[in-house]
Amino acid sequence: MSLSFFPVTSDANDVLHFLLALFSVGLFVVSIGAFVRRRGSRYMFLMLAFGLLCMDQLVTLWQELYYGGFLLLIPYVDLHLVHFLELLMMVSFAIALVIPAKGLKG
Repeated sequence: MSLSFFPVTSDANDVLHFLLALFSVGLFVVSIGAFVRRRGSRYMFLMLAFGLLCMDQLVTLWQELYYGGFLLLIPYVDLHLVHFLELLMMVSFAIALVIPAKGLKG
């Protein structure tokens, strides 16, 4: 029986990446709940940013387990996928910070 589809890890970094991915999924779920309750554009961009964080951590975990930590490239543009996701995440957080909150004046 081949174990090629099931990575066996004893590296502490792999465990750390798994915990980061698990925590980012939890944050994304909480942000979805906040958006469903509030329905504001600020919450939408926060949800988007946490979704991108979740994708970033899942891709990083995949790279760590199956590619030995080598970064995956986006075809045709030769950009690292995780760095592109991080850029989009930061832009989403910045937009969420700039958008005025509902009901606040000033």
